[in-house]
Amino acid sequence: MRCHSQSFLLVRDPTSVPISRSRLQDLVKKWGLRLDESSDTALTVIISELVTNAVRHGTGTVLTITVSANLSRRRILVEVYDGSLVLPVPHWADSEDESGRGMALIDRLSLCHGAEHTTCGKCVWAEIAMPPQRVTRQRLISAPDGPPELSPAVGAQPANL
Repeated sequence: MRCHSQSFLLVRDPTSVPISRSRLQDLVKKWGLRLDESSDTALTVIISELVTNAVRHGTGTVLTITVSANLSRRRILVEVYDGSLVLPVPHWADSEDESGRGMALIDRLSLCHGAEHTTCGKCVWAEIAMPPQRVTRQRLISAPDGPPELSPAVGAQPANL
């Protein structure tokens, strides 16, 4: 089972929303994850909404964001921790409301989501599906006049030795 996980801290401020999206994109790239348009959009909206809600409704000066990718389960988990003990209460916004749709978007775009108390406040999280990931391997090839050498990474094809 291949897993990646990393946490980062952000100041609880509206400027943290675009920073969180950028940090998430950096992690996806660093880990070599392949996202399709649907999973990329879901991930971007979910981190934006979780961080926005923590900025608006959380307490404390710092947010902790943890991103975990489980390649064998094809899942990405985004967790946002803040100092408030108050768990989010979903409500349905009227068509004229300027806000209040964040949890509805998370509900629609995630496989599952939730919130729980921690020792220092709360964690609000959501999990999304990733498309199948290409497994890469190094493959030995025979050089015409010498010993086998490593070829560039190729898709999950059996090596011909």
